[in-house]
Amino acid sequence: MRHSSRAERDEPNNGIQPGEAVLLVSPFEEDRAFLMTVLESARCRTCQARTCREAFALLNTERVAVIICERSLPDGEWKDLLDKLAPLSVPPCLIVTSRAADEWLWAEVLNLGGYDVLAKPFDAEEVSRVVTLASRSWERVRTLSPVKPFTAPGPAGQP
Repeated sequence: MRHSSRAERDEPNNGIQPGEAVLLVSPFEEDRAFLMTVLESARCRTCQARTCREAFALLNTERVAVIICERSLPDGEWKDLLDKLAPLSVPPCLIVTSRAADEWLWAEVLNLGGYDVLAKPFDAEEVSRVVTLASRSWERVRTLSPVKPFTAPGPAGQP
């Protein structure tokens, strides 16, 4: 797990409010590095995880507005992460990434409660646009609902 941040400025133009983060979940270092560069240039604070387990740990300590998650992870997949976010009153917006991003994946992500899909190879402008819209959507919902803290899942079979 690794954290990074840019100096906060008066008025972020990316929709991410001071104190909120974008969580990057991918086993691919090059993907995380590219996304971190794009997001930090847009003054977003980022957190990184390689697995679902690392992502759960960060969700216990960070205020996350948006999660960008690789379709398949070493210890699960994006749906596992989405399932653990479901009990939250205002779950982070989940964006799924994949080389095989097609209409079927996009429909599945949206139908199960995810926010969007980003196709690889990434386009910096598209990443910035989708994250900005997701963070604004999360902020709108957050202002209408109290935020429940995330609780890491227990041993297998327990909530």
